[in-house]
Amino acid sequence: MRCELLRGAIGLSAFTPAVASWLARDPVRHNHLCTVVSQRADGVLPTEPDALWALIRAAPGTPPAWIAAWTPPHLLLVPELDDEAASALVDALLEAGETVPGVTGMAPGPSAVARAWTARTTASARRGMSTRLLVLETLRAPDDVPGRLIRADWTYRPWLIKAVLGFEADTPGDEPEPFTERDAARRVDYFLSGGRAWLWEVRGEPVAMVCFAPPAAAAYRINAVYTPPEHRRRGYAAAATAELSQHLLDIGAAAVLLFTDAANPTSNGVYERIGYRAVAEGETWTFTPS
Repeated sequence: MRCELLRGAIGLSAFTPAVASWLARDPVRHNHLCTVVSQRADGVLPTEPDALWALIRAAPGTPPAWIAAWTPPHLLLVPELDDEAASALVDALLEAGETVPGVTGMAPGPSAVARAWTARTTASARRGMSTRLLVLETLRAPDDVPGRLIRADWTYRPWLIKAVLGFEADTPGDEPEPFTERDAARRVDYFLSGGRAWLWEVRGEPVAMVCFAPPAAAAYRINAVYTPPEHRRRGYAAAATAELSQHLLDIGAAAVLLFTDAANPTSNGVYERIGYRAVAEGETWTFTPS
């Protein structure tokens, strides 16, 4: 296999049509890649000048067998690459003089990249967060939780910024750059501008947050589910996730999915009780030069 690297916005303009069919084959497992590509191709987020878009082909001129994306300062993002594809990707990155801080994505792709990277460099690799991809099967919404789901407007922006900071503080992170209040504000503005930030409200007070990413081939990903500590263990997050899941089905979602921390049995149990089931695993590796 050979890997072709395209760079920045100009590279993305060639990458996007080349990978459309590949991404559409499995918009659930490849949802994170779909989102990263579409957000930048549609101008929702600016394309990083040093972003790299990888086309991994079995032979020159053939459709891509695999793809990958690197949008610094984030980690390299890969699908479930095999060893041959991972080796081709790492070879191309090193030939281009790139040093990536780590890799994340669907198993076993990150492990394959980590093996190839450490075999070709002096870096060591550390296993990071493991995730679980859950897909909604049959929704079972709780009916005994007080409150209601509302779409957040801009008046809730300060509350949402605090909630996103709390969510990040509670979530193990492997990204090379620390998450700041400015990052939280940018994320909240992104959710609010698209009408994708929702709140569970009890007696006029927001008690939980749930958001979702733009759809990829009619597959919607729920993310940033968070309840402040003083409102936990009352079922608010489960109720909010279930109600938002139903809303997404009502507007035409072909699939609703979310990622959880594989090491957190509490959150996994909550989602499984409302009808989600695990279909795949994700993993992360970070690299440290010797």
